[in-house]
Amino acid sequence: MPATSPCALSPEQLRAYHLQGFLLIPQAVRPATLALAQDVLERWVDRTAAEWQAAGWLTELRPELPFDQRLIVLWHAAGKPRYSRSPRRELVCPELFDLLCAPELLDVAEALLGTPEVSLHGIFNARPKLPDQRWTDTPWHQDAQYFRDAERVHVPTFWFPLQDVTPHNSCLQVQPGGHLGALHEGHDDPETGFLGLAPEVRQQLQGLSIGMARGDLLCFTQLTPHGALPNQSDRIRWSFDFRYEDTDHPTQSGRDLGFVARSRTRPLTHRDEWLARWDHRPAKSY
Repeated sequence: MPATSPCALSPEQLRAYHLQGFLLIPQAVRPATLALAQDVLERWVDRTAAEWQAAGWLTELRPELPFDQRLIVLWHAAGKPRYSRSPRRELVCPELFDLLCAPELLDVAEALLGTPEVSLHGIFNARPKLPDQRWTDTPWHQDAQYFRDAERVHVPTFWFPLQDVTPHNSCLQVQPGGHLGALHEGHDDPETGFLGLAPEVRQQLQGLSIGMARGDLLCFTQLTPHGALPNQSDRIRWSFDFRYEDTDHPTQSGRDLGFVARSRTRPLTHRDEWLARWDHRPAKSY
């Protein structure tokens, strides 16, 4: 990775990541990338609002409302219906592909993976977290519980918010050094329905809250225990989480729905090729 890269990681940062299982990189996400992320999410809000209107739950779509308030207002007006708390298939569009290929994210992925052969992992999410909704609180879990073939293959998660986050409005908590332990069996969380850690495992954790500013990037391993605090604010907590992997050691999710994003030896996946993989998958199916 060129030393002039704005997201080049120092040896100290790499050591901290491998020792603690996570790394907070201040102001790693460029404003243009954040604007692209918001554009993708605003398109999703437009479609969600249109669905609620088609169902007869809304009379006004309120496009004039601010990004961090519009979905709350529409949700209340529609009678608080369930919505996609982890939209993925619904986000697929050319702009999302460009977002996943943001150069600064690939720079960090290359540094953490230790190879220029970088592919997107097949699981990515947005998190539209409205206030005081327990069913949107992601419980303590390890990402590899959702793709267990990554137990011994490094798949770093990249998490970034679209606003400042604190314990008040649902920042993440991580367990430093927790990635050095085992991959636990998945436990269905009774309150949220998410897959997570069993209660007896959670009780042993001492979470570290990671406050972040807009533009900060949090990276952690697929084995790092983490979870989100409740959103107690009066605004939406928006975030994205992506995953990258070594193209030479792909997971099944990567082979199915990932793509080659950076390489010195392979042709990169064309945007249209990746988009075509989703054609047979209906909305909200993945």
